[in-house]
This record gives sequence, structure tokens and C-alpha cells, in this order.
Amino acid sequence: MSSFIPKKALGKFMHVTDEPLKRQSGKSLVFFMGAGFCPFCAAERWTIVNALANFGRWEGLVETASAGHDEKYLNIPTFSFARAKYESDYVEFVGRETADRNFEPLQELDEKDFEILDMFNPDQIIPFLLIDGQFMQVGAGYSPQILEGMDHAKVKAELANPASPVGKAIKTEIDNITALICKSIGGKADVCNSENIKNLVGKI
Repeated sequence: MSSFIPKKALGKFMHVTDEPLKRQSGKSLVFFMGAGFCPFCAAERWTIVNALANFGRWEGLVETASAGHDEKYLNIPTFSFARAKYESDYVEFVGRETADRNFEPLQELDEKDFEILDMFNPDQIIPFLLIDGQFMQVGAGYSPQILEGMDHAKVKAELANPASPVGKAIKTEIDNITALICKSIGGKADVCNSENIKNLVGKI
């Protein structure tokens, strides 16, 4: 048995193992599971999209919104990872959307996905984000409530405004994810050299 004791990493992320989880690519694996209807998933996707843009490039991201009924927060602007492709020299991204915004089943999980869930998230709570098998978060890093009533253009404007409380809340989570990835890849990407990210990595 390992003597590793899980501890708080950054924000709501926990440091859960010290065993990196790599697939055949040898890159740091970032695994996300969510669903289109889920407002907390909707909020977290903004941070995943922007954090991973620091390490590679996206194709096929579709703008959408969370459910318009039966959830605590409604119509939160977001993206879908269902058809998205992500390329990076450092990171392998696996994004699973188990249902669409209308609660209809979408993507099926495969054997490797279930292995991850059995180990880290057996109750299959969403949103679930695992970075390199070492850092995990269940739930969103900030409240979807701050995005209610906004469209994509408005959220992007808030992100671009240094004085925006909404932008700051999202950026804090983007930076946390960026720092955790930098930690897992040994600081090899350019973004890892910024003072802010270096300071965060120093806290992990």
C-alpha cells in the first residue's frame, strides 16, 4: 500500500496520487467528464478550453449552452467537447460528454475511461477533471451563477477585461489548471515561465 496522503493542491483541486497517468502518447493526460445539461460542467469548460490553449490548439469546439430547465442554473454559455479535437506536444486531452443539453445520451465511455472512474470517481460525479492522474477536481472551480444571462461574446469580453470580477473568477481557475499541467510536464511549455504560473507551481 502506498503511504501517499491526498492533500489540497490549488483551488478545489486535490493532489490524489504521485503516480503520473500516461497513455501511449507519453504525454500528460487531461481527462474530463461532463454532460451538456450540467451548468457546473458548462462553467468548467471555459477554463479547460482556455488553459489547454496555452499548450496546444483546438479544432471543432462547438458553442452551446447548458440545459434550459430542470437545473439549478440555466442556459450557461459553454462549449461541447463531443466533436472537438485537441493537439499538443505536451498534453493528451480526453473529453467525454455523457449527454447533451436536452438530457439525451451522447458519448459512451470506453474501458480506459471506466478504469479512470473506478479509481478516482467511482460515483461518476460531474464535472470531473483529472490532470496527469495526480490532480483531480469534482465540481466546478467557480459558480456557474456568475455566467447566467450571458452569451459567449459577453463571457469572452469579461475574460478580456482585467477589472472584471467574472473574468477574474474564470482566470483564477484557468491559471490553476495551467499550473497543474506545467507541474505535470516539468515546465516545458512557454506559458510555464510566466511569473504568475511559476508562483502557483511553487505552491503545489
